[in-house]
Amino acid sequence: MNNRAKTNETTAADGAWERLEGLESVANATISRQLFKFEAPFRDTYEAGVIVPVLRAKGQAIIDVRCAALFFKRVLNDLRGVWVLLHKGYTSQAASVAASLYESALATICLTQSKENICAFQVEPHGEIPWSPIEMAKMVVLAEGKTPQSKDYENGWRSLYAHYVWLCQIKHAGQDSVIHDTIASTLPARGYVVMAIPNVKDEDIGVKAMVAIISLHRTLESIEAFAKALGFGDKLPDDYQFAQRFHRAREFAWKAFEPHLHEAKSISIGRSWFVDKYPPIK
Repeated sequence: MNNRAKTNETTAADGAWERLEGLESVANATISRQLFKFEAPFRDTYEAGVIVPVLRAKGQAIIDVRCAALFFKRVLNDLRGVWVLLHKGYTSQAASVAASLYESALATICLTQSKENICAFQVEPHGEIPWSPIEMAKMVVLAEGKTPQSKDYENGWRSLYAHYVWLCQIKHAGQDSVIHDTIASTLPARGYVVMAIPNVKDEDIGVKAMVAIISLHRTLESIEAFAKALGFGDKLPDDYQFAQRFHRAREFAWKAFEPHLHEAKSISIGRSWFVDKYPPIK
């Protein structure tokens, strides 16, 4: 029998937790270059989001925004969370937060649409959002003026909801996403190491970009809905450079994402239940 004290054995796991912080710091420098074009849109989007609630004193509010504000605050928290996690190299975790952002952003929009929606939220017996994400996607597209059951309506909500499906494939650890995650710790011709490690590989940049653009677009849409509820439906005001920040964020968010638009991505909704059940209407 080997009587050697187990406590004297060493392993590569010793000090791994502390080393991880060093790896994250090194990764941050690489990822900052990868996401450089997204930094300004995230900044402008967040700052526009901080400004929009204080505009109500100068507008003619058309609806009580207090319920919407509860979810809008969560949107801004999630936006920051997505950015921090992307910069740390934890792309899948950023996507999980982005899925939460998506739900809160759509809830914000729906709660600015009508008093009936506010009432439905207030009387929900379990304290939950009274609509499913797919129902909210339909409500958002309907409010844009699309005619129910029309081709534009059907493709509109399907396109919007498809972003959520994609995020949830990562959030709920589908096959494509967990396989994709292994590229962060691959060893040449030796498989991969099972450990937490920031993903700085070029193959992950397109996924980071997709998480970023979805988060930015949903946040900007909730900001716009909040402003309209406060009475700024025709034109966004430029108090505190609000309109300037908003429009600049929208423009440069797309410019940052456009180079990645046609990149082949290892995570796709192509074989998901959603595409089978709700294919695009031709």
